[in-house]
Amino acid sequence: MTAYTCAQTNVLSVKPDATVRFVAGLMREKNIGCVVVTKDHKPVGIVTDRDIVLRGEMLCEDPGEAQIESIMTSDIVTIRKDTGIFEAIQVMKSAGVRRMPIVDGAGRLVALLTIDDIIRLLARELGDIARIIGMGSPDI
Repeated sequence: MTAYTCAQTNVLSVKPDATVRFVAGLMREKNIGCVVVTKDHKPVGIVTDRDIVLRGEMLCEDPGEAQIESIMTSDIVTIRKDTGIFEAIQVMKSAGVRRMPIVDGAGRLVALLTIDDIIRLLARELGDIARIIGMGSPDI
């Protein structure tokens, strides 16, 4: 199974010159915790709600009018669309990240894999295993 099969394919992305206020409003409106920053559909950064709160207030200028690239994490880790789920988990663990953009062969953003996606996948798999065990167990 690839990481892409359990990832979110409806990913909100913005350009680096979007304002912090605009991105914060999008995140609030869509009830999401992060946005991928892209140039020519390729990820160049990621911004979380935590980044906006912690880094936004450190800006000297009006934090709301600052460009999102001034607070985004720019050294992001991505994986390719065909990466297996186990390898993706290992990459996330090694990099210490909870969210990871997935790109196609040309490097364009196609999905976002989060720890929540992995937990949902594991919960489904454990449920399936429990059902199989339950079918083979004697009635008590």
